[in-house]
Amino acid sequence: MSLNTYALTTVARLKTFLGITAATDDTFLERIANAASDWVENYCDRRFKKTAYTNELYDGTGGATLLLRNYPVVAGQAFTLEQRAGTDNVSSFTTLDTNLYFVKNTQGIVEFASGKFYAYSQFYRLSYTAGYDFDNAAAGATLESVGLGDLEYAVWKLCATIFNDRKQSGRVQSENIGNYSVTFRREVSIDPEIAEILARFRRPPSA
Repeated sequence: MSLNTYALTTVARLKTFLGITAATDDTFLERIANAASDWVENYCDRRFKKTAYTNELYDGTGGATLLLRNYPVVAGQAFTLEQRAGTDNVSSFTTLDTNLYFVKNTQGIVEFASGKFYAYSQFYRLSYTAGYDFDNAAAGATLESVGLGDLEYAVWKLCATIFNDRKQSGRVQSENIGNYSVTFRREVSIDPEIAEILARFRRPPSA
């Protein structure tokens, strides 16, 4: 196993938080770092690592705005909004002129200058780049440098619960991701600090 490129911490930074210097538990720490990162992304309903998205299909909202699945939108990268040629499931799309809409990069919201997103299923297609530009493989890289320091702190706290419970109980490494998810969910419900952090990064419901 290796650390996921989109993981919201690294083994080295997690070990610093936990006060660990030995390499004995590195493999297990890597595993729970991946698990916590996946869980946080699922909970927040978005990917944080800078990623290019191509031909994402969206239902029309019936209103003037559309919330993207991932944000912030990276300025200066290609952004394309397309509309299906008909209400049937046809593969033909027309690219809409950029003068017709605004993109609120930070919030990940597309808003028509006038008009609305017709409330048809899978009627719009978007290609864009969104997320934070961090590289866990780079020496000295931190999530704090891209504004995700408190999110990484929440990941550390979630990982610490799993690590400390395992150490205290003397259990062997037999946990699975499902067990971790239950623990992470419990921690968010009882730790107001974690809950507050994740609430700030959680994707709001679509309009």
